Formats: sequence, structure tokens, C-alpha cells
Amino acid sequence: MALIAGYPGTGKSTLVDQIKKPLADKNGLFIEGKFDSSACPDKVLASALDSFFTNINTSNAGENAHMSMRWRISDAVGSGVSCLNDSIPSLRTFMDDGTEGDRSEGRKIAGNSLDQRLKYMFCKLISAIPCRSQPLVLVLDDLQWADEMTLGVIRMLMTDPEIHHFLLLGCYRENEVNDSHMLSTSLNDIREQGINIMTIKVGAIEKE
Repeated sequence: MALIAGYPGTGKSTLVDQIKKPLADKNGLFIEGKFDSSACPDKVLASALDSFFTNINTSNAGENAHMSMRWRISDAVGSGVSCLNDSIPSLRTFMDDGTEGDRSEGRKIAGNSLDQRLKYMFCKLISAIPCRSQPLVLVLDDLQWADEMTLGVIRMLMTDPEIHHFLLLGCYRENEVNDSHMLSTSLNDIREQGINIMTIKVGAIEKE
């Protein structure tokens, strides 16, 4: 896990953009979500994943790679995909599931953003996306506005020994995060599990 911390306007997003081309050159995958103080934070992760699968559904990438990802997701999530379909509509299309099935469980869990099962399913879905030939970078910007559910998913991802070929890159405004902030608490919980977190602090660019 890596973090980019800095005041607003110090180039955090520009720094993130620098990894996109090298990642694409290595056939890597990129998922990006951005929190907003005026938006519903619990929708950001689902929206980022929905955009990712929408792009895959319309891409010309090899079907073999798509099929392998479908198998990994099916193995990891199984029937639990039903609780993700309402939040991530493009996932249903990607999994080529044209049946309606029983969606009551999905609606029930989606109505409770703090539900432990939904956090677990997000974690298993994300962990199933990357593989050796397609590493994944998940970028979450403005983490100072992240909700408890998303932070819970991050904790699960970072402490999951079965996830490989994956980097979570978070950006936040350090002037808005103190030691008692929910983000600080979550990061400390991760560190206590023995997980190394690299933090890059970006300062203001001085004009000559």
C-alpha cells in the first residue's frame, strides 16, 4: 500500500497520472475512484468498479483474459455476486449473467452500507481481478472523505494474504487528517497487522 499526502493543489493527482502509461505498457489494470465532500462516499468504490467493468465490456482486449478473470471472480465470490449486482450493474454484464435470479439479498445488503458481508464481497471481487499477467492498481483519491465501509474494505484488502499483483494507492489532504481522524485510525489498524505503508509527502511547488 502506498499513500500520497499533501495540501490541495500540490500535484498529488499529477503524480498518480505518471504511473498510468507504464502500467498500461505492462498490460496492467487501473481502477480509480475519487471521494467528494458533497457526494455519498459509500458509492465511490462501487462507481469506480462499475466504470472499470463498463470499460472492459466495451474494450477489444483478448477474450481469453476476460474469461480468466470471470473464472477468478466466480471462484472468489460465487453466489455472493448477487449482493454486488445492484451496486455494480456492469459486473452482471461482464459475468454474462442474463438471469434475474434472487436479487432480494443484494437489495437487503445494499441498503446497509456498513454490512460486513458487503465489505467482504467487495474485497473478494477486487482481489480476484488481478493476476500475474495483469497487475492491478486501485487509486482512491481524497481519502480524507472516505466512509467507514470503504475504509473497512481497504483494511480487509491490505490484510488478505491471498491477494497478489495488487497495489492500493491512496491520496489525501494531510491538512485535513489528524491523529483522531477515521482514516488515521484505519491506517494504524493496518500497520498493527504488520503491513508496510509507504507514504509520499508532496509539498507546494515554489515559483521562482
